[in-house]
Amino acid sequence: MYVRLIFSVVLLGLVYVYRLSVIEWSWVYSVLTVYGVVVTPFLIFSIVVAYCYRPVPDRGYRPKVSVIVPCFNDELAIVNTIDSILKSDYPKDKLELVVVDDCSVDGSLAAMSGCSTANLRVVALPWNVGKRHAVAAGLKRCTGDVVVLMDSDTVVDANSIVNLVQPFRDEKVYCVCGNAVVHNSSSKKINSWLAKFQRVWYADAFRIRKGAESLFGVVLCCSGALAAYRRDKMLQVADKWINEKFAGRAVSCGDDRQLTNAMLELGGKSVFQSNALAYTIAPHGFKKFMKQQERWGRGSLYGFIYGSKFFPKKNWKQKLIFYSTMLVSFLAPVALALSFVSIVLIGGWAAAVLFFAGHLMIGCLVALNDKLLVDYFTPWDMLYRVVFFVLMSAVTFVYLYAWLTPWKGTKWGTR
Repeated sequence: MYVRLIFSVVLLGLVYVYRLSVIEWSWVYSVLTVYGVVVTPFLIFSIVVAYCYRPVPDRGYRPKVSVIVPCFNDELAIVNTIDSILKSDYPKDKLELVVVDDCSVDGSLAAMSGCSTANLRVVALPWNVGKRHAVAAGLKRCTGDVVVLMDSDTVVDANSIVNLVQPFRDEKVYCVCGNAVVHNSSSKKINSWLAKFQRVWYADAFRIRKGAESLFGVVLCCSGALAAYRRDKMLQVADKWINEKFAGRAVSCGDDRQLTNAMLELGGKSVFQSNALAYTIAPHGFKKFMKQQERWGRGSLYGFIYGSKFFPKKNWKQKLIFYSTMLVSFLAPVALALSFVSIVLIGGWAAAVLFFAGHLMIGCLVALNDKLLVDYFTPWDMLYRVVFFVLMSAVTFVYLYAWLTPWKGTKWGTR
């Protein structure tokens, strides 16, 4: 394991030195060089730190847990979600489930109402209010010390909730992120290749990125697929989170990112539990995938703007994570877009080819490390991780569009 890690770091270091040696001060070359100079050390750092990450083991901690599942037009998945929660190994006298139907127009309400049990409470909202307000409606009916939020198309392992709450033994931990896994990647449906790409993307984003962030107590986004929060802290920020506005307009996306930000602003830590697995459904169709990425793009913009207000007060390690991630997140799409511009406008084939070749090689190295760090990673997943760069070329322009149109969005961006 460590031989491969050392090999990856050395090779990435050589790429870094090479990029420094070929600087040419035209506007395109400069941006691509800055991108390489910034991203390569960040990637080396993330991979090395990810090897040091370990989830908190089960220490017998069993606080009372309230699971909230907001739902809108998800009749085909909601029953499986409810069933997986109720079959959890968590003590039944310390587990309650609140499912909130946000005025669905399909059979979601009837489906969830058919899952009658003492641990389940169904809340039917009279009109559509959006995901944040649906969560707030569930929060008002909760009595647990820990609130677990789950998407309505997600199922969990029997031990996922047990594993998810273990970090709360540390009173400084305010929120915990579960480990989302795309579980429809083997589907026979059209465009299932898209789900396969997202499967490897999720593996990389959670195990490496969130694993690295967790060591510093600053996971920047606790995923909506599965996350847990201290209820008393959540109540402190609920009104502000529900009524968040950007440029005078209600914010309708990035809800998980902003709730994580609110916990960090209170002074708490956010951590990752790789052994708290949540199996989620990724978009099959390319159009739905792009809509998802547009929503994520706006969410990241809001998140970095919000975080910039309080991260200057954090310790230097947490500042390093936040500002490095912000710089890489915004610089990557710009650099990729400019690589296309260099070909079309100025014939900068050399810069573009070097940029793409470097990315493919880095993709290979990341895939090798993913194979070591992610239990379910296969040789085929390694190939998808390398080729994933091609798909991200299209996503780049979606992110740029999202950042340039931050006022857009809907109450339920996933529908």
